[in-house]
Amino acid sequence: MKPNKVKKYRLNLSWDYENEEKWMNEHSARGLHLEKPGFLNSTFVRDEAVRYSYSLDYQSGLTKKNGKLQEYIELYRDAGWEYVTSYGGIWHYFRRAWEPGEVPLLYSDRDSLAAHYKKIQRMMGVMLLLNVALCAINMANLLPRGHQFWGVVFPMAFIYISLFTLLSVGYMKMSTKINKLTK
Repeated sequence: MKPNKVKKYRLNLSWDYENEEKWMNEHSARGLHLEKPGFLNSTFVRDEAVRYSYSLDYQSGLTKKNGKLQEYIELYRDAGWEYVTSYGGIWHYFRRAWEPGEVPLLYSDRDSLAAHYKKIQRMMGVMLLLNVALCAINMANLLPRGHQFWGVVFPMAFIYISLFTLLSVGYMKMSTKINKLTK
């Protein structure tokens, strides 16, 4: 890794993206600016001459091929945001020059923020249901032959239970955020 690049490790979870924004903003205050995000680690570039405010957006279906990604980037560029990068094709990272006392937001009204949270929640619900179906199929195939595969069944069950727990917690946390906005 080049000397002006720094790798930082942190578990980034979809329902906790506001804390990821806060984390990136804290790094920017120390002269570290996001270059490449990740699930467990992110790469930053050192430049103490500038400071940014970061914001994330969850949007699926945006690709260069269908032209929607460029339209989307231009929409935010017109609002003063610089597109940094995307992660997984669904999380899009934006930044703008930091201003003291300003907390720039991609979603400035409660309704659009609630809709944003609902999209994230829907994705988690779909992932949860898909994983429940996959677990049922895998267990239906393995349990009848369990005596041969106990070394596989227990670790697989542990992985699925952990995944179900994570997705359920995320789903409930997004429900709480949505309820706070819509009441």
